[in-house]
Amino acid sequence: MVVNVQYIVIMIIVLSIIIITSFAVYRAFIQKILREKSRQHQLELEHQKEISRQYISIQESERKRIAEVLHDDVGNKLNILSLWINNEDTWNNERSKEIIAQQIPALIEATRTISHSLYPVNLEKIGLILTIEALISNVNESLPIQLVLNHKYQKRPIHFEVQIYRIIQEFLSNVIKHAKATEMLIHIRDTDISLAIILSDNGVGFDTDLLKKGMELKNIDSRIQSITAISKWKSKKGNGSQLIIVLPKP
Repeated sequence: MVVNVQYIVIMIIVLSIIIITSFAVYRAFIQKILREKSRQHQLELEHQKEISRQYISIQESERKRIAEVLHDDVGNKLNILSLWINNEDTWNNERSKEIIAQQIPALIEATRTISHSLYPVNLEKIGLILTIEALISNVNESLPIQLVLNHKYQKRPIHFEVQIYRIIQEFLSNVIKHAKATEMLIHIRDTDISLAIILSDNGVGFDTDLLKKGMELKNIDSRIQSITAISKWKSKKGNGSQLIIVLPKP
């Protein structure tokens, strides 16, 4: 009888130890999960802060560019017009009148360009694809661009389409300025699984290790992050460049 009591006591002690140990392990497991969630939350906050910082940098860069256009282009044209208009001889000279008449359309076009830089109004009016086609038509003489559509593009929120348009616009600008390319391809594939956009050119290419040193390419990457898309750059010197953007559908 004494042996049975001792056995029961030992079993109770063992069970107690097992329960306490299990509870401690479970508690440690829960604390680990909470720490991991807290760490992920902190990383997400830092990521959002970095995106915000990059957006501010993009905005400041765009504002600086627009200010330069206003000062160097529109401002200079207005100064010239002012000199011509305030000159009494201007109104008695047919050639002077012709010069003034030529400057006014140039001012209107410069103003339109600045307006489009601030916000691509056509996106809301005619949609992303037609706006891209209009962009292509403006540069096709200097750089032939092919637009390939696989499946019908499904319209998305305007803030998303603005970023996609800006990415294409900045890639194109980079090709014109630096790539020495003779052709460019814009490939858009919209399926039930994902939206994929491939931008490529046959220019001189660049060293992908130096990718983050270029402000224009930084701007593109920042815009890609802002729409939570996956991207990959492919380029080798002498073999052109390619940007692949994939946005999985929820």
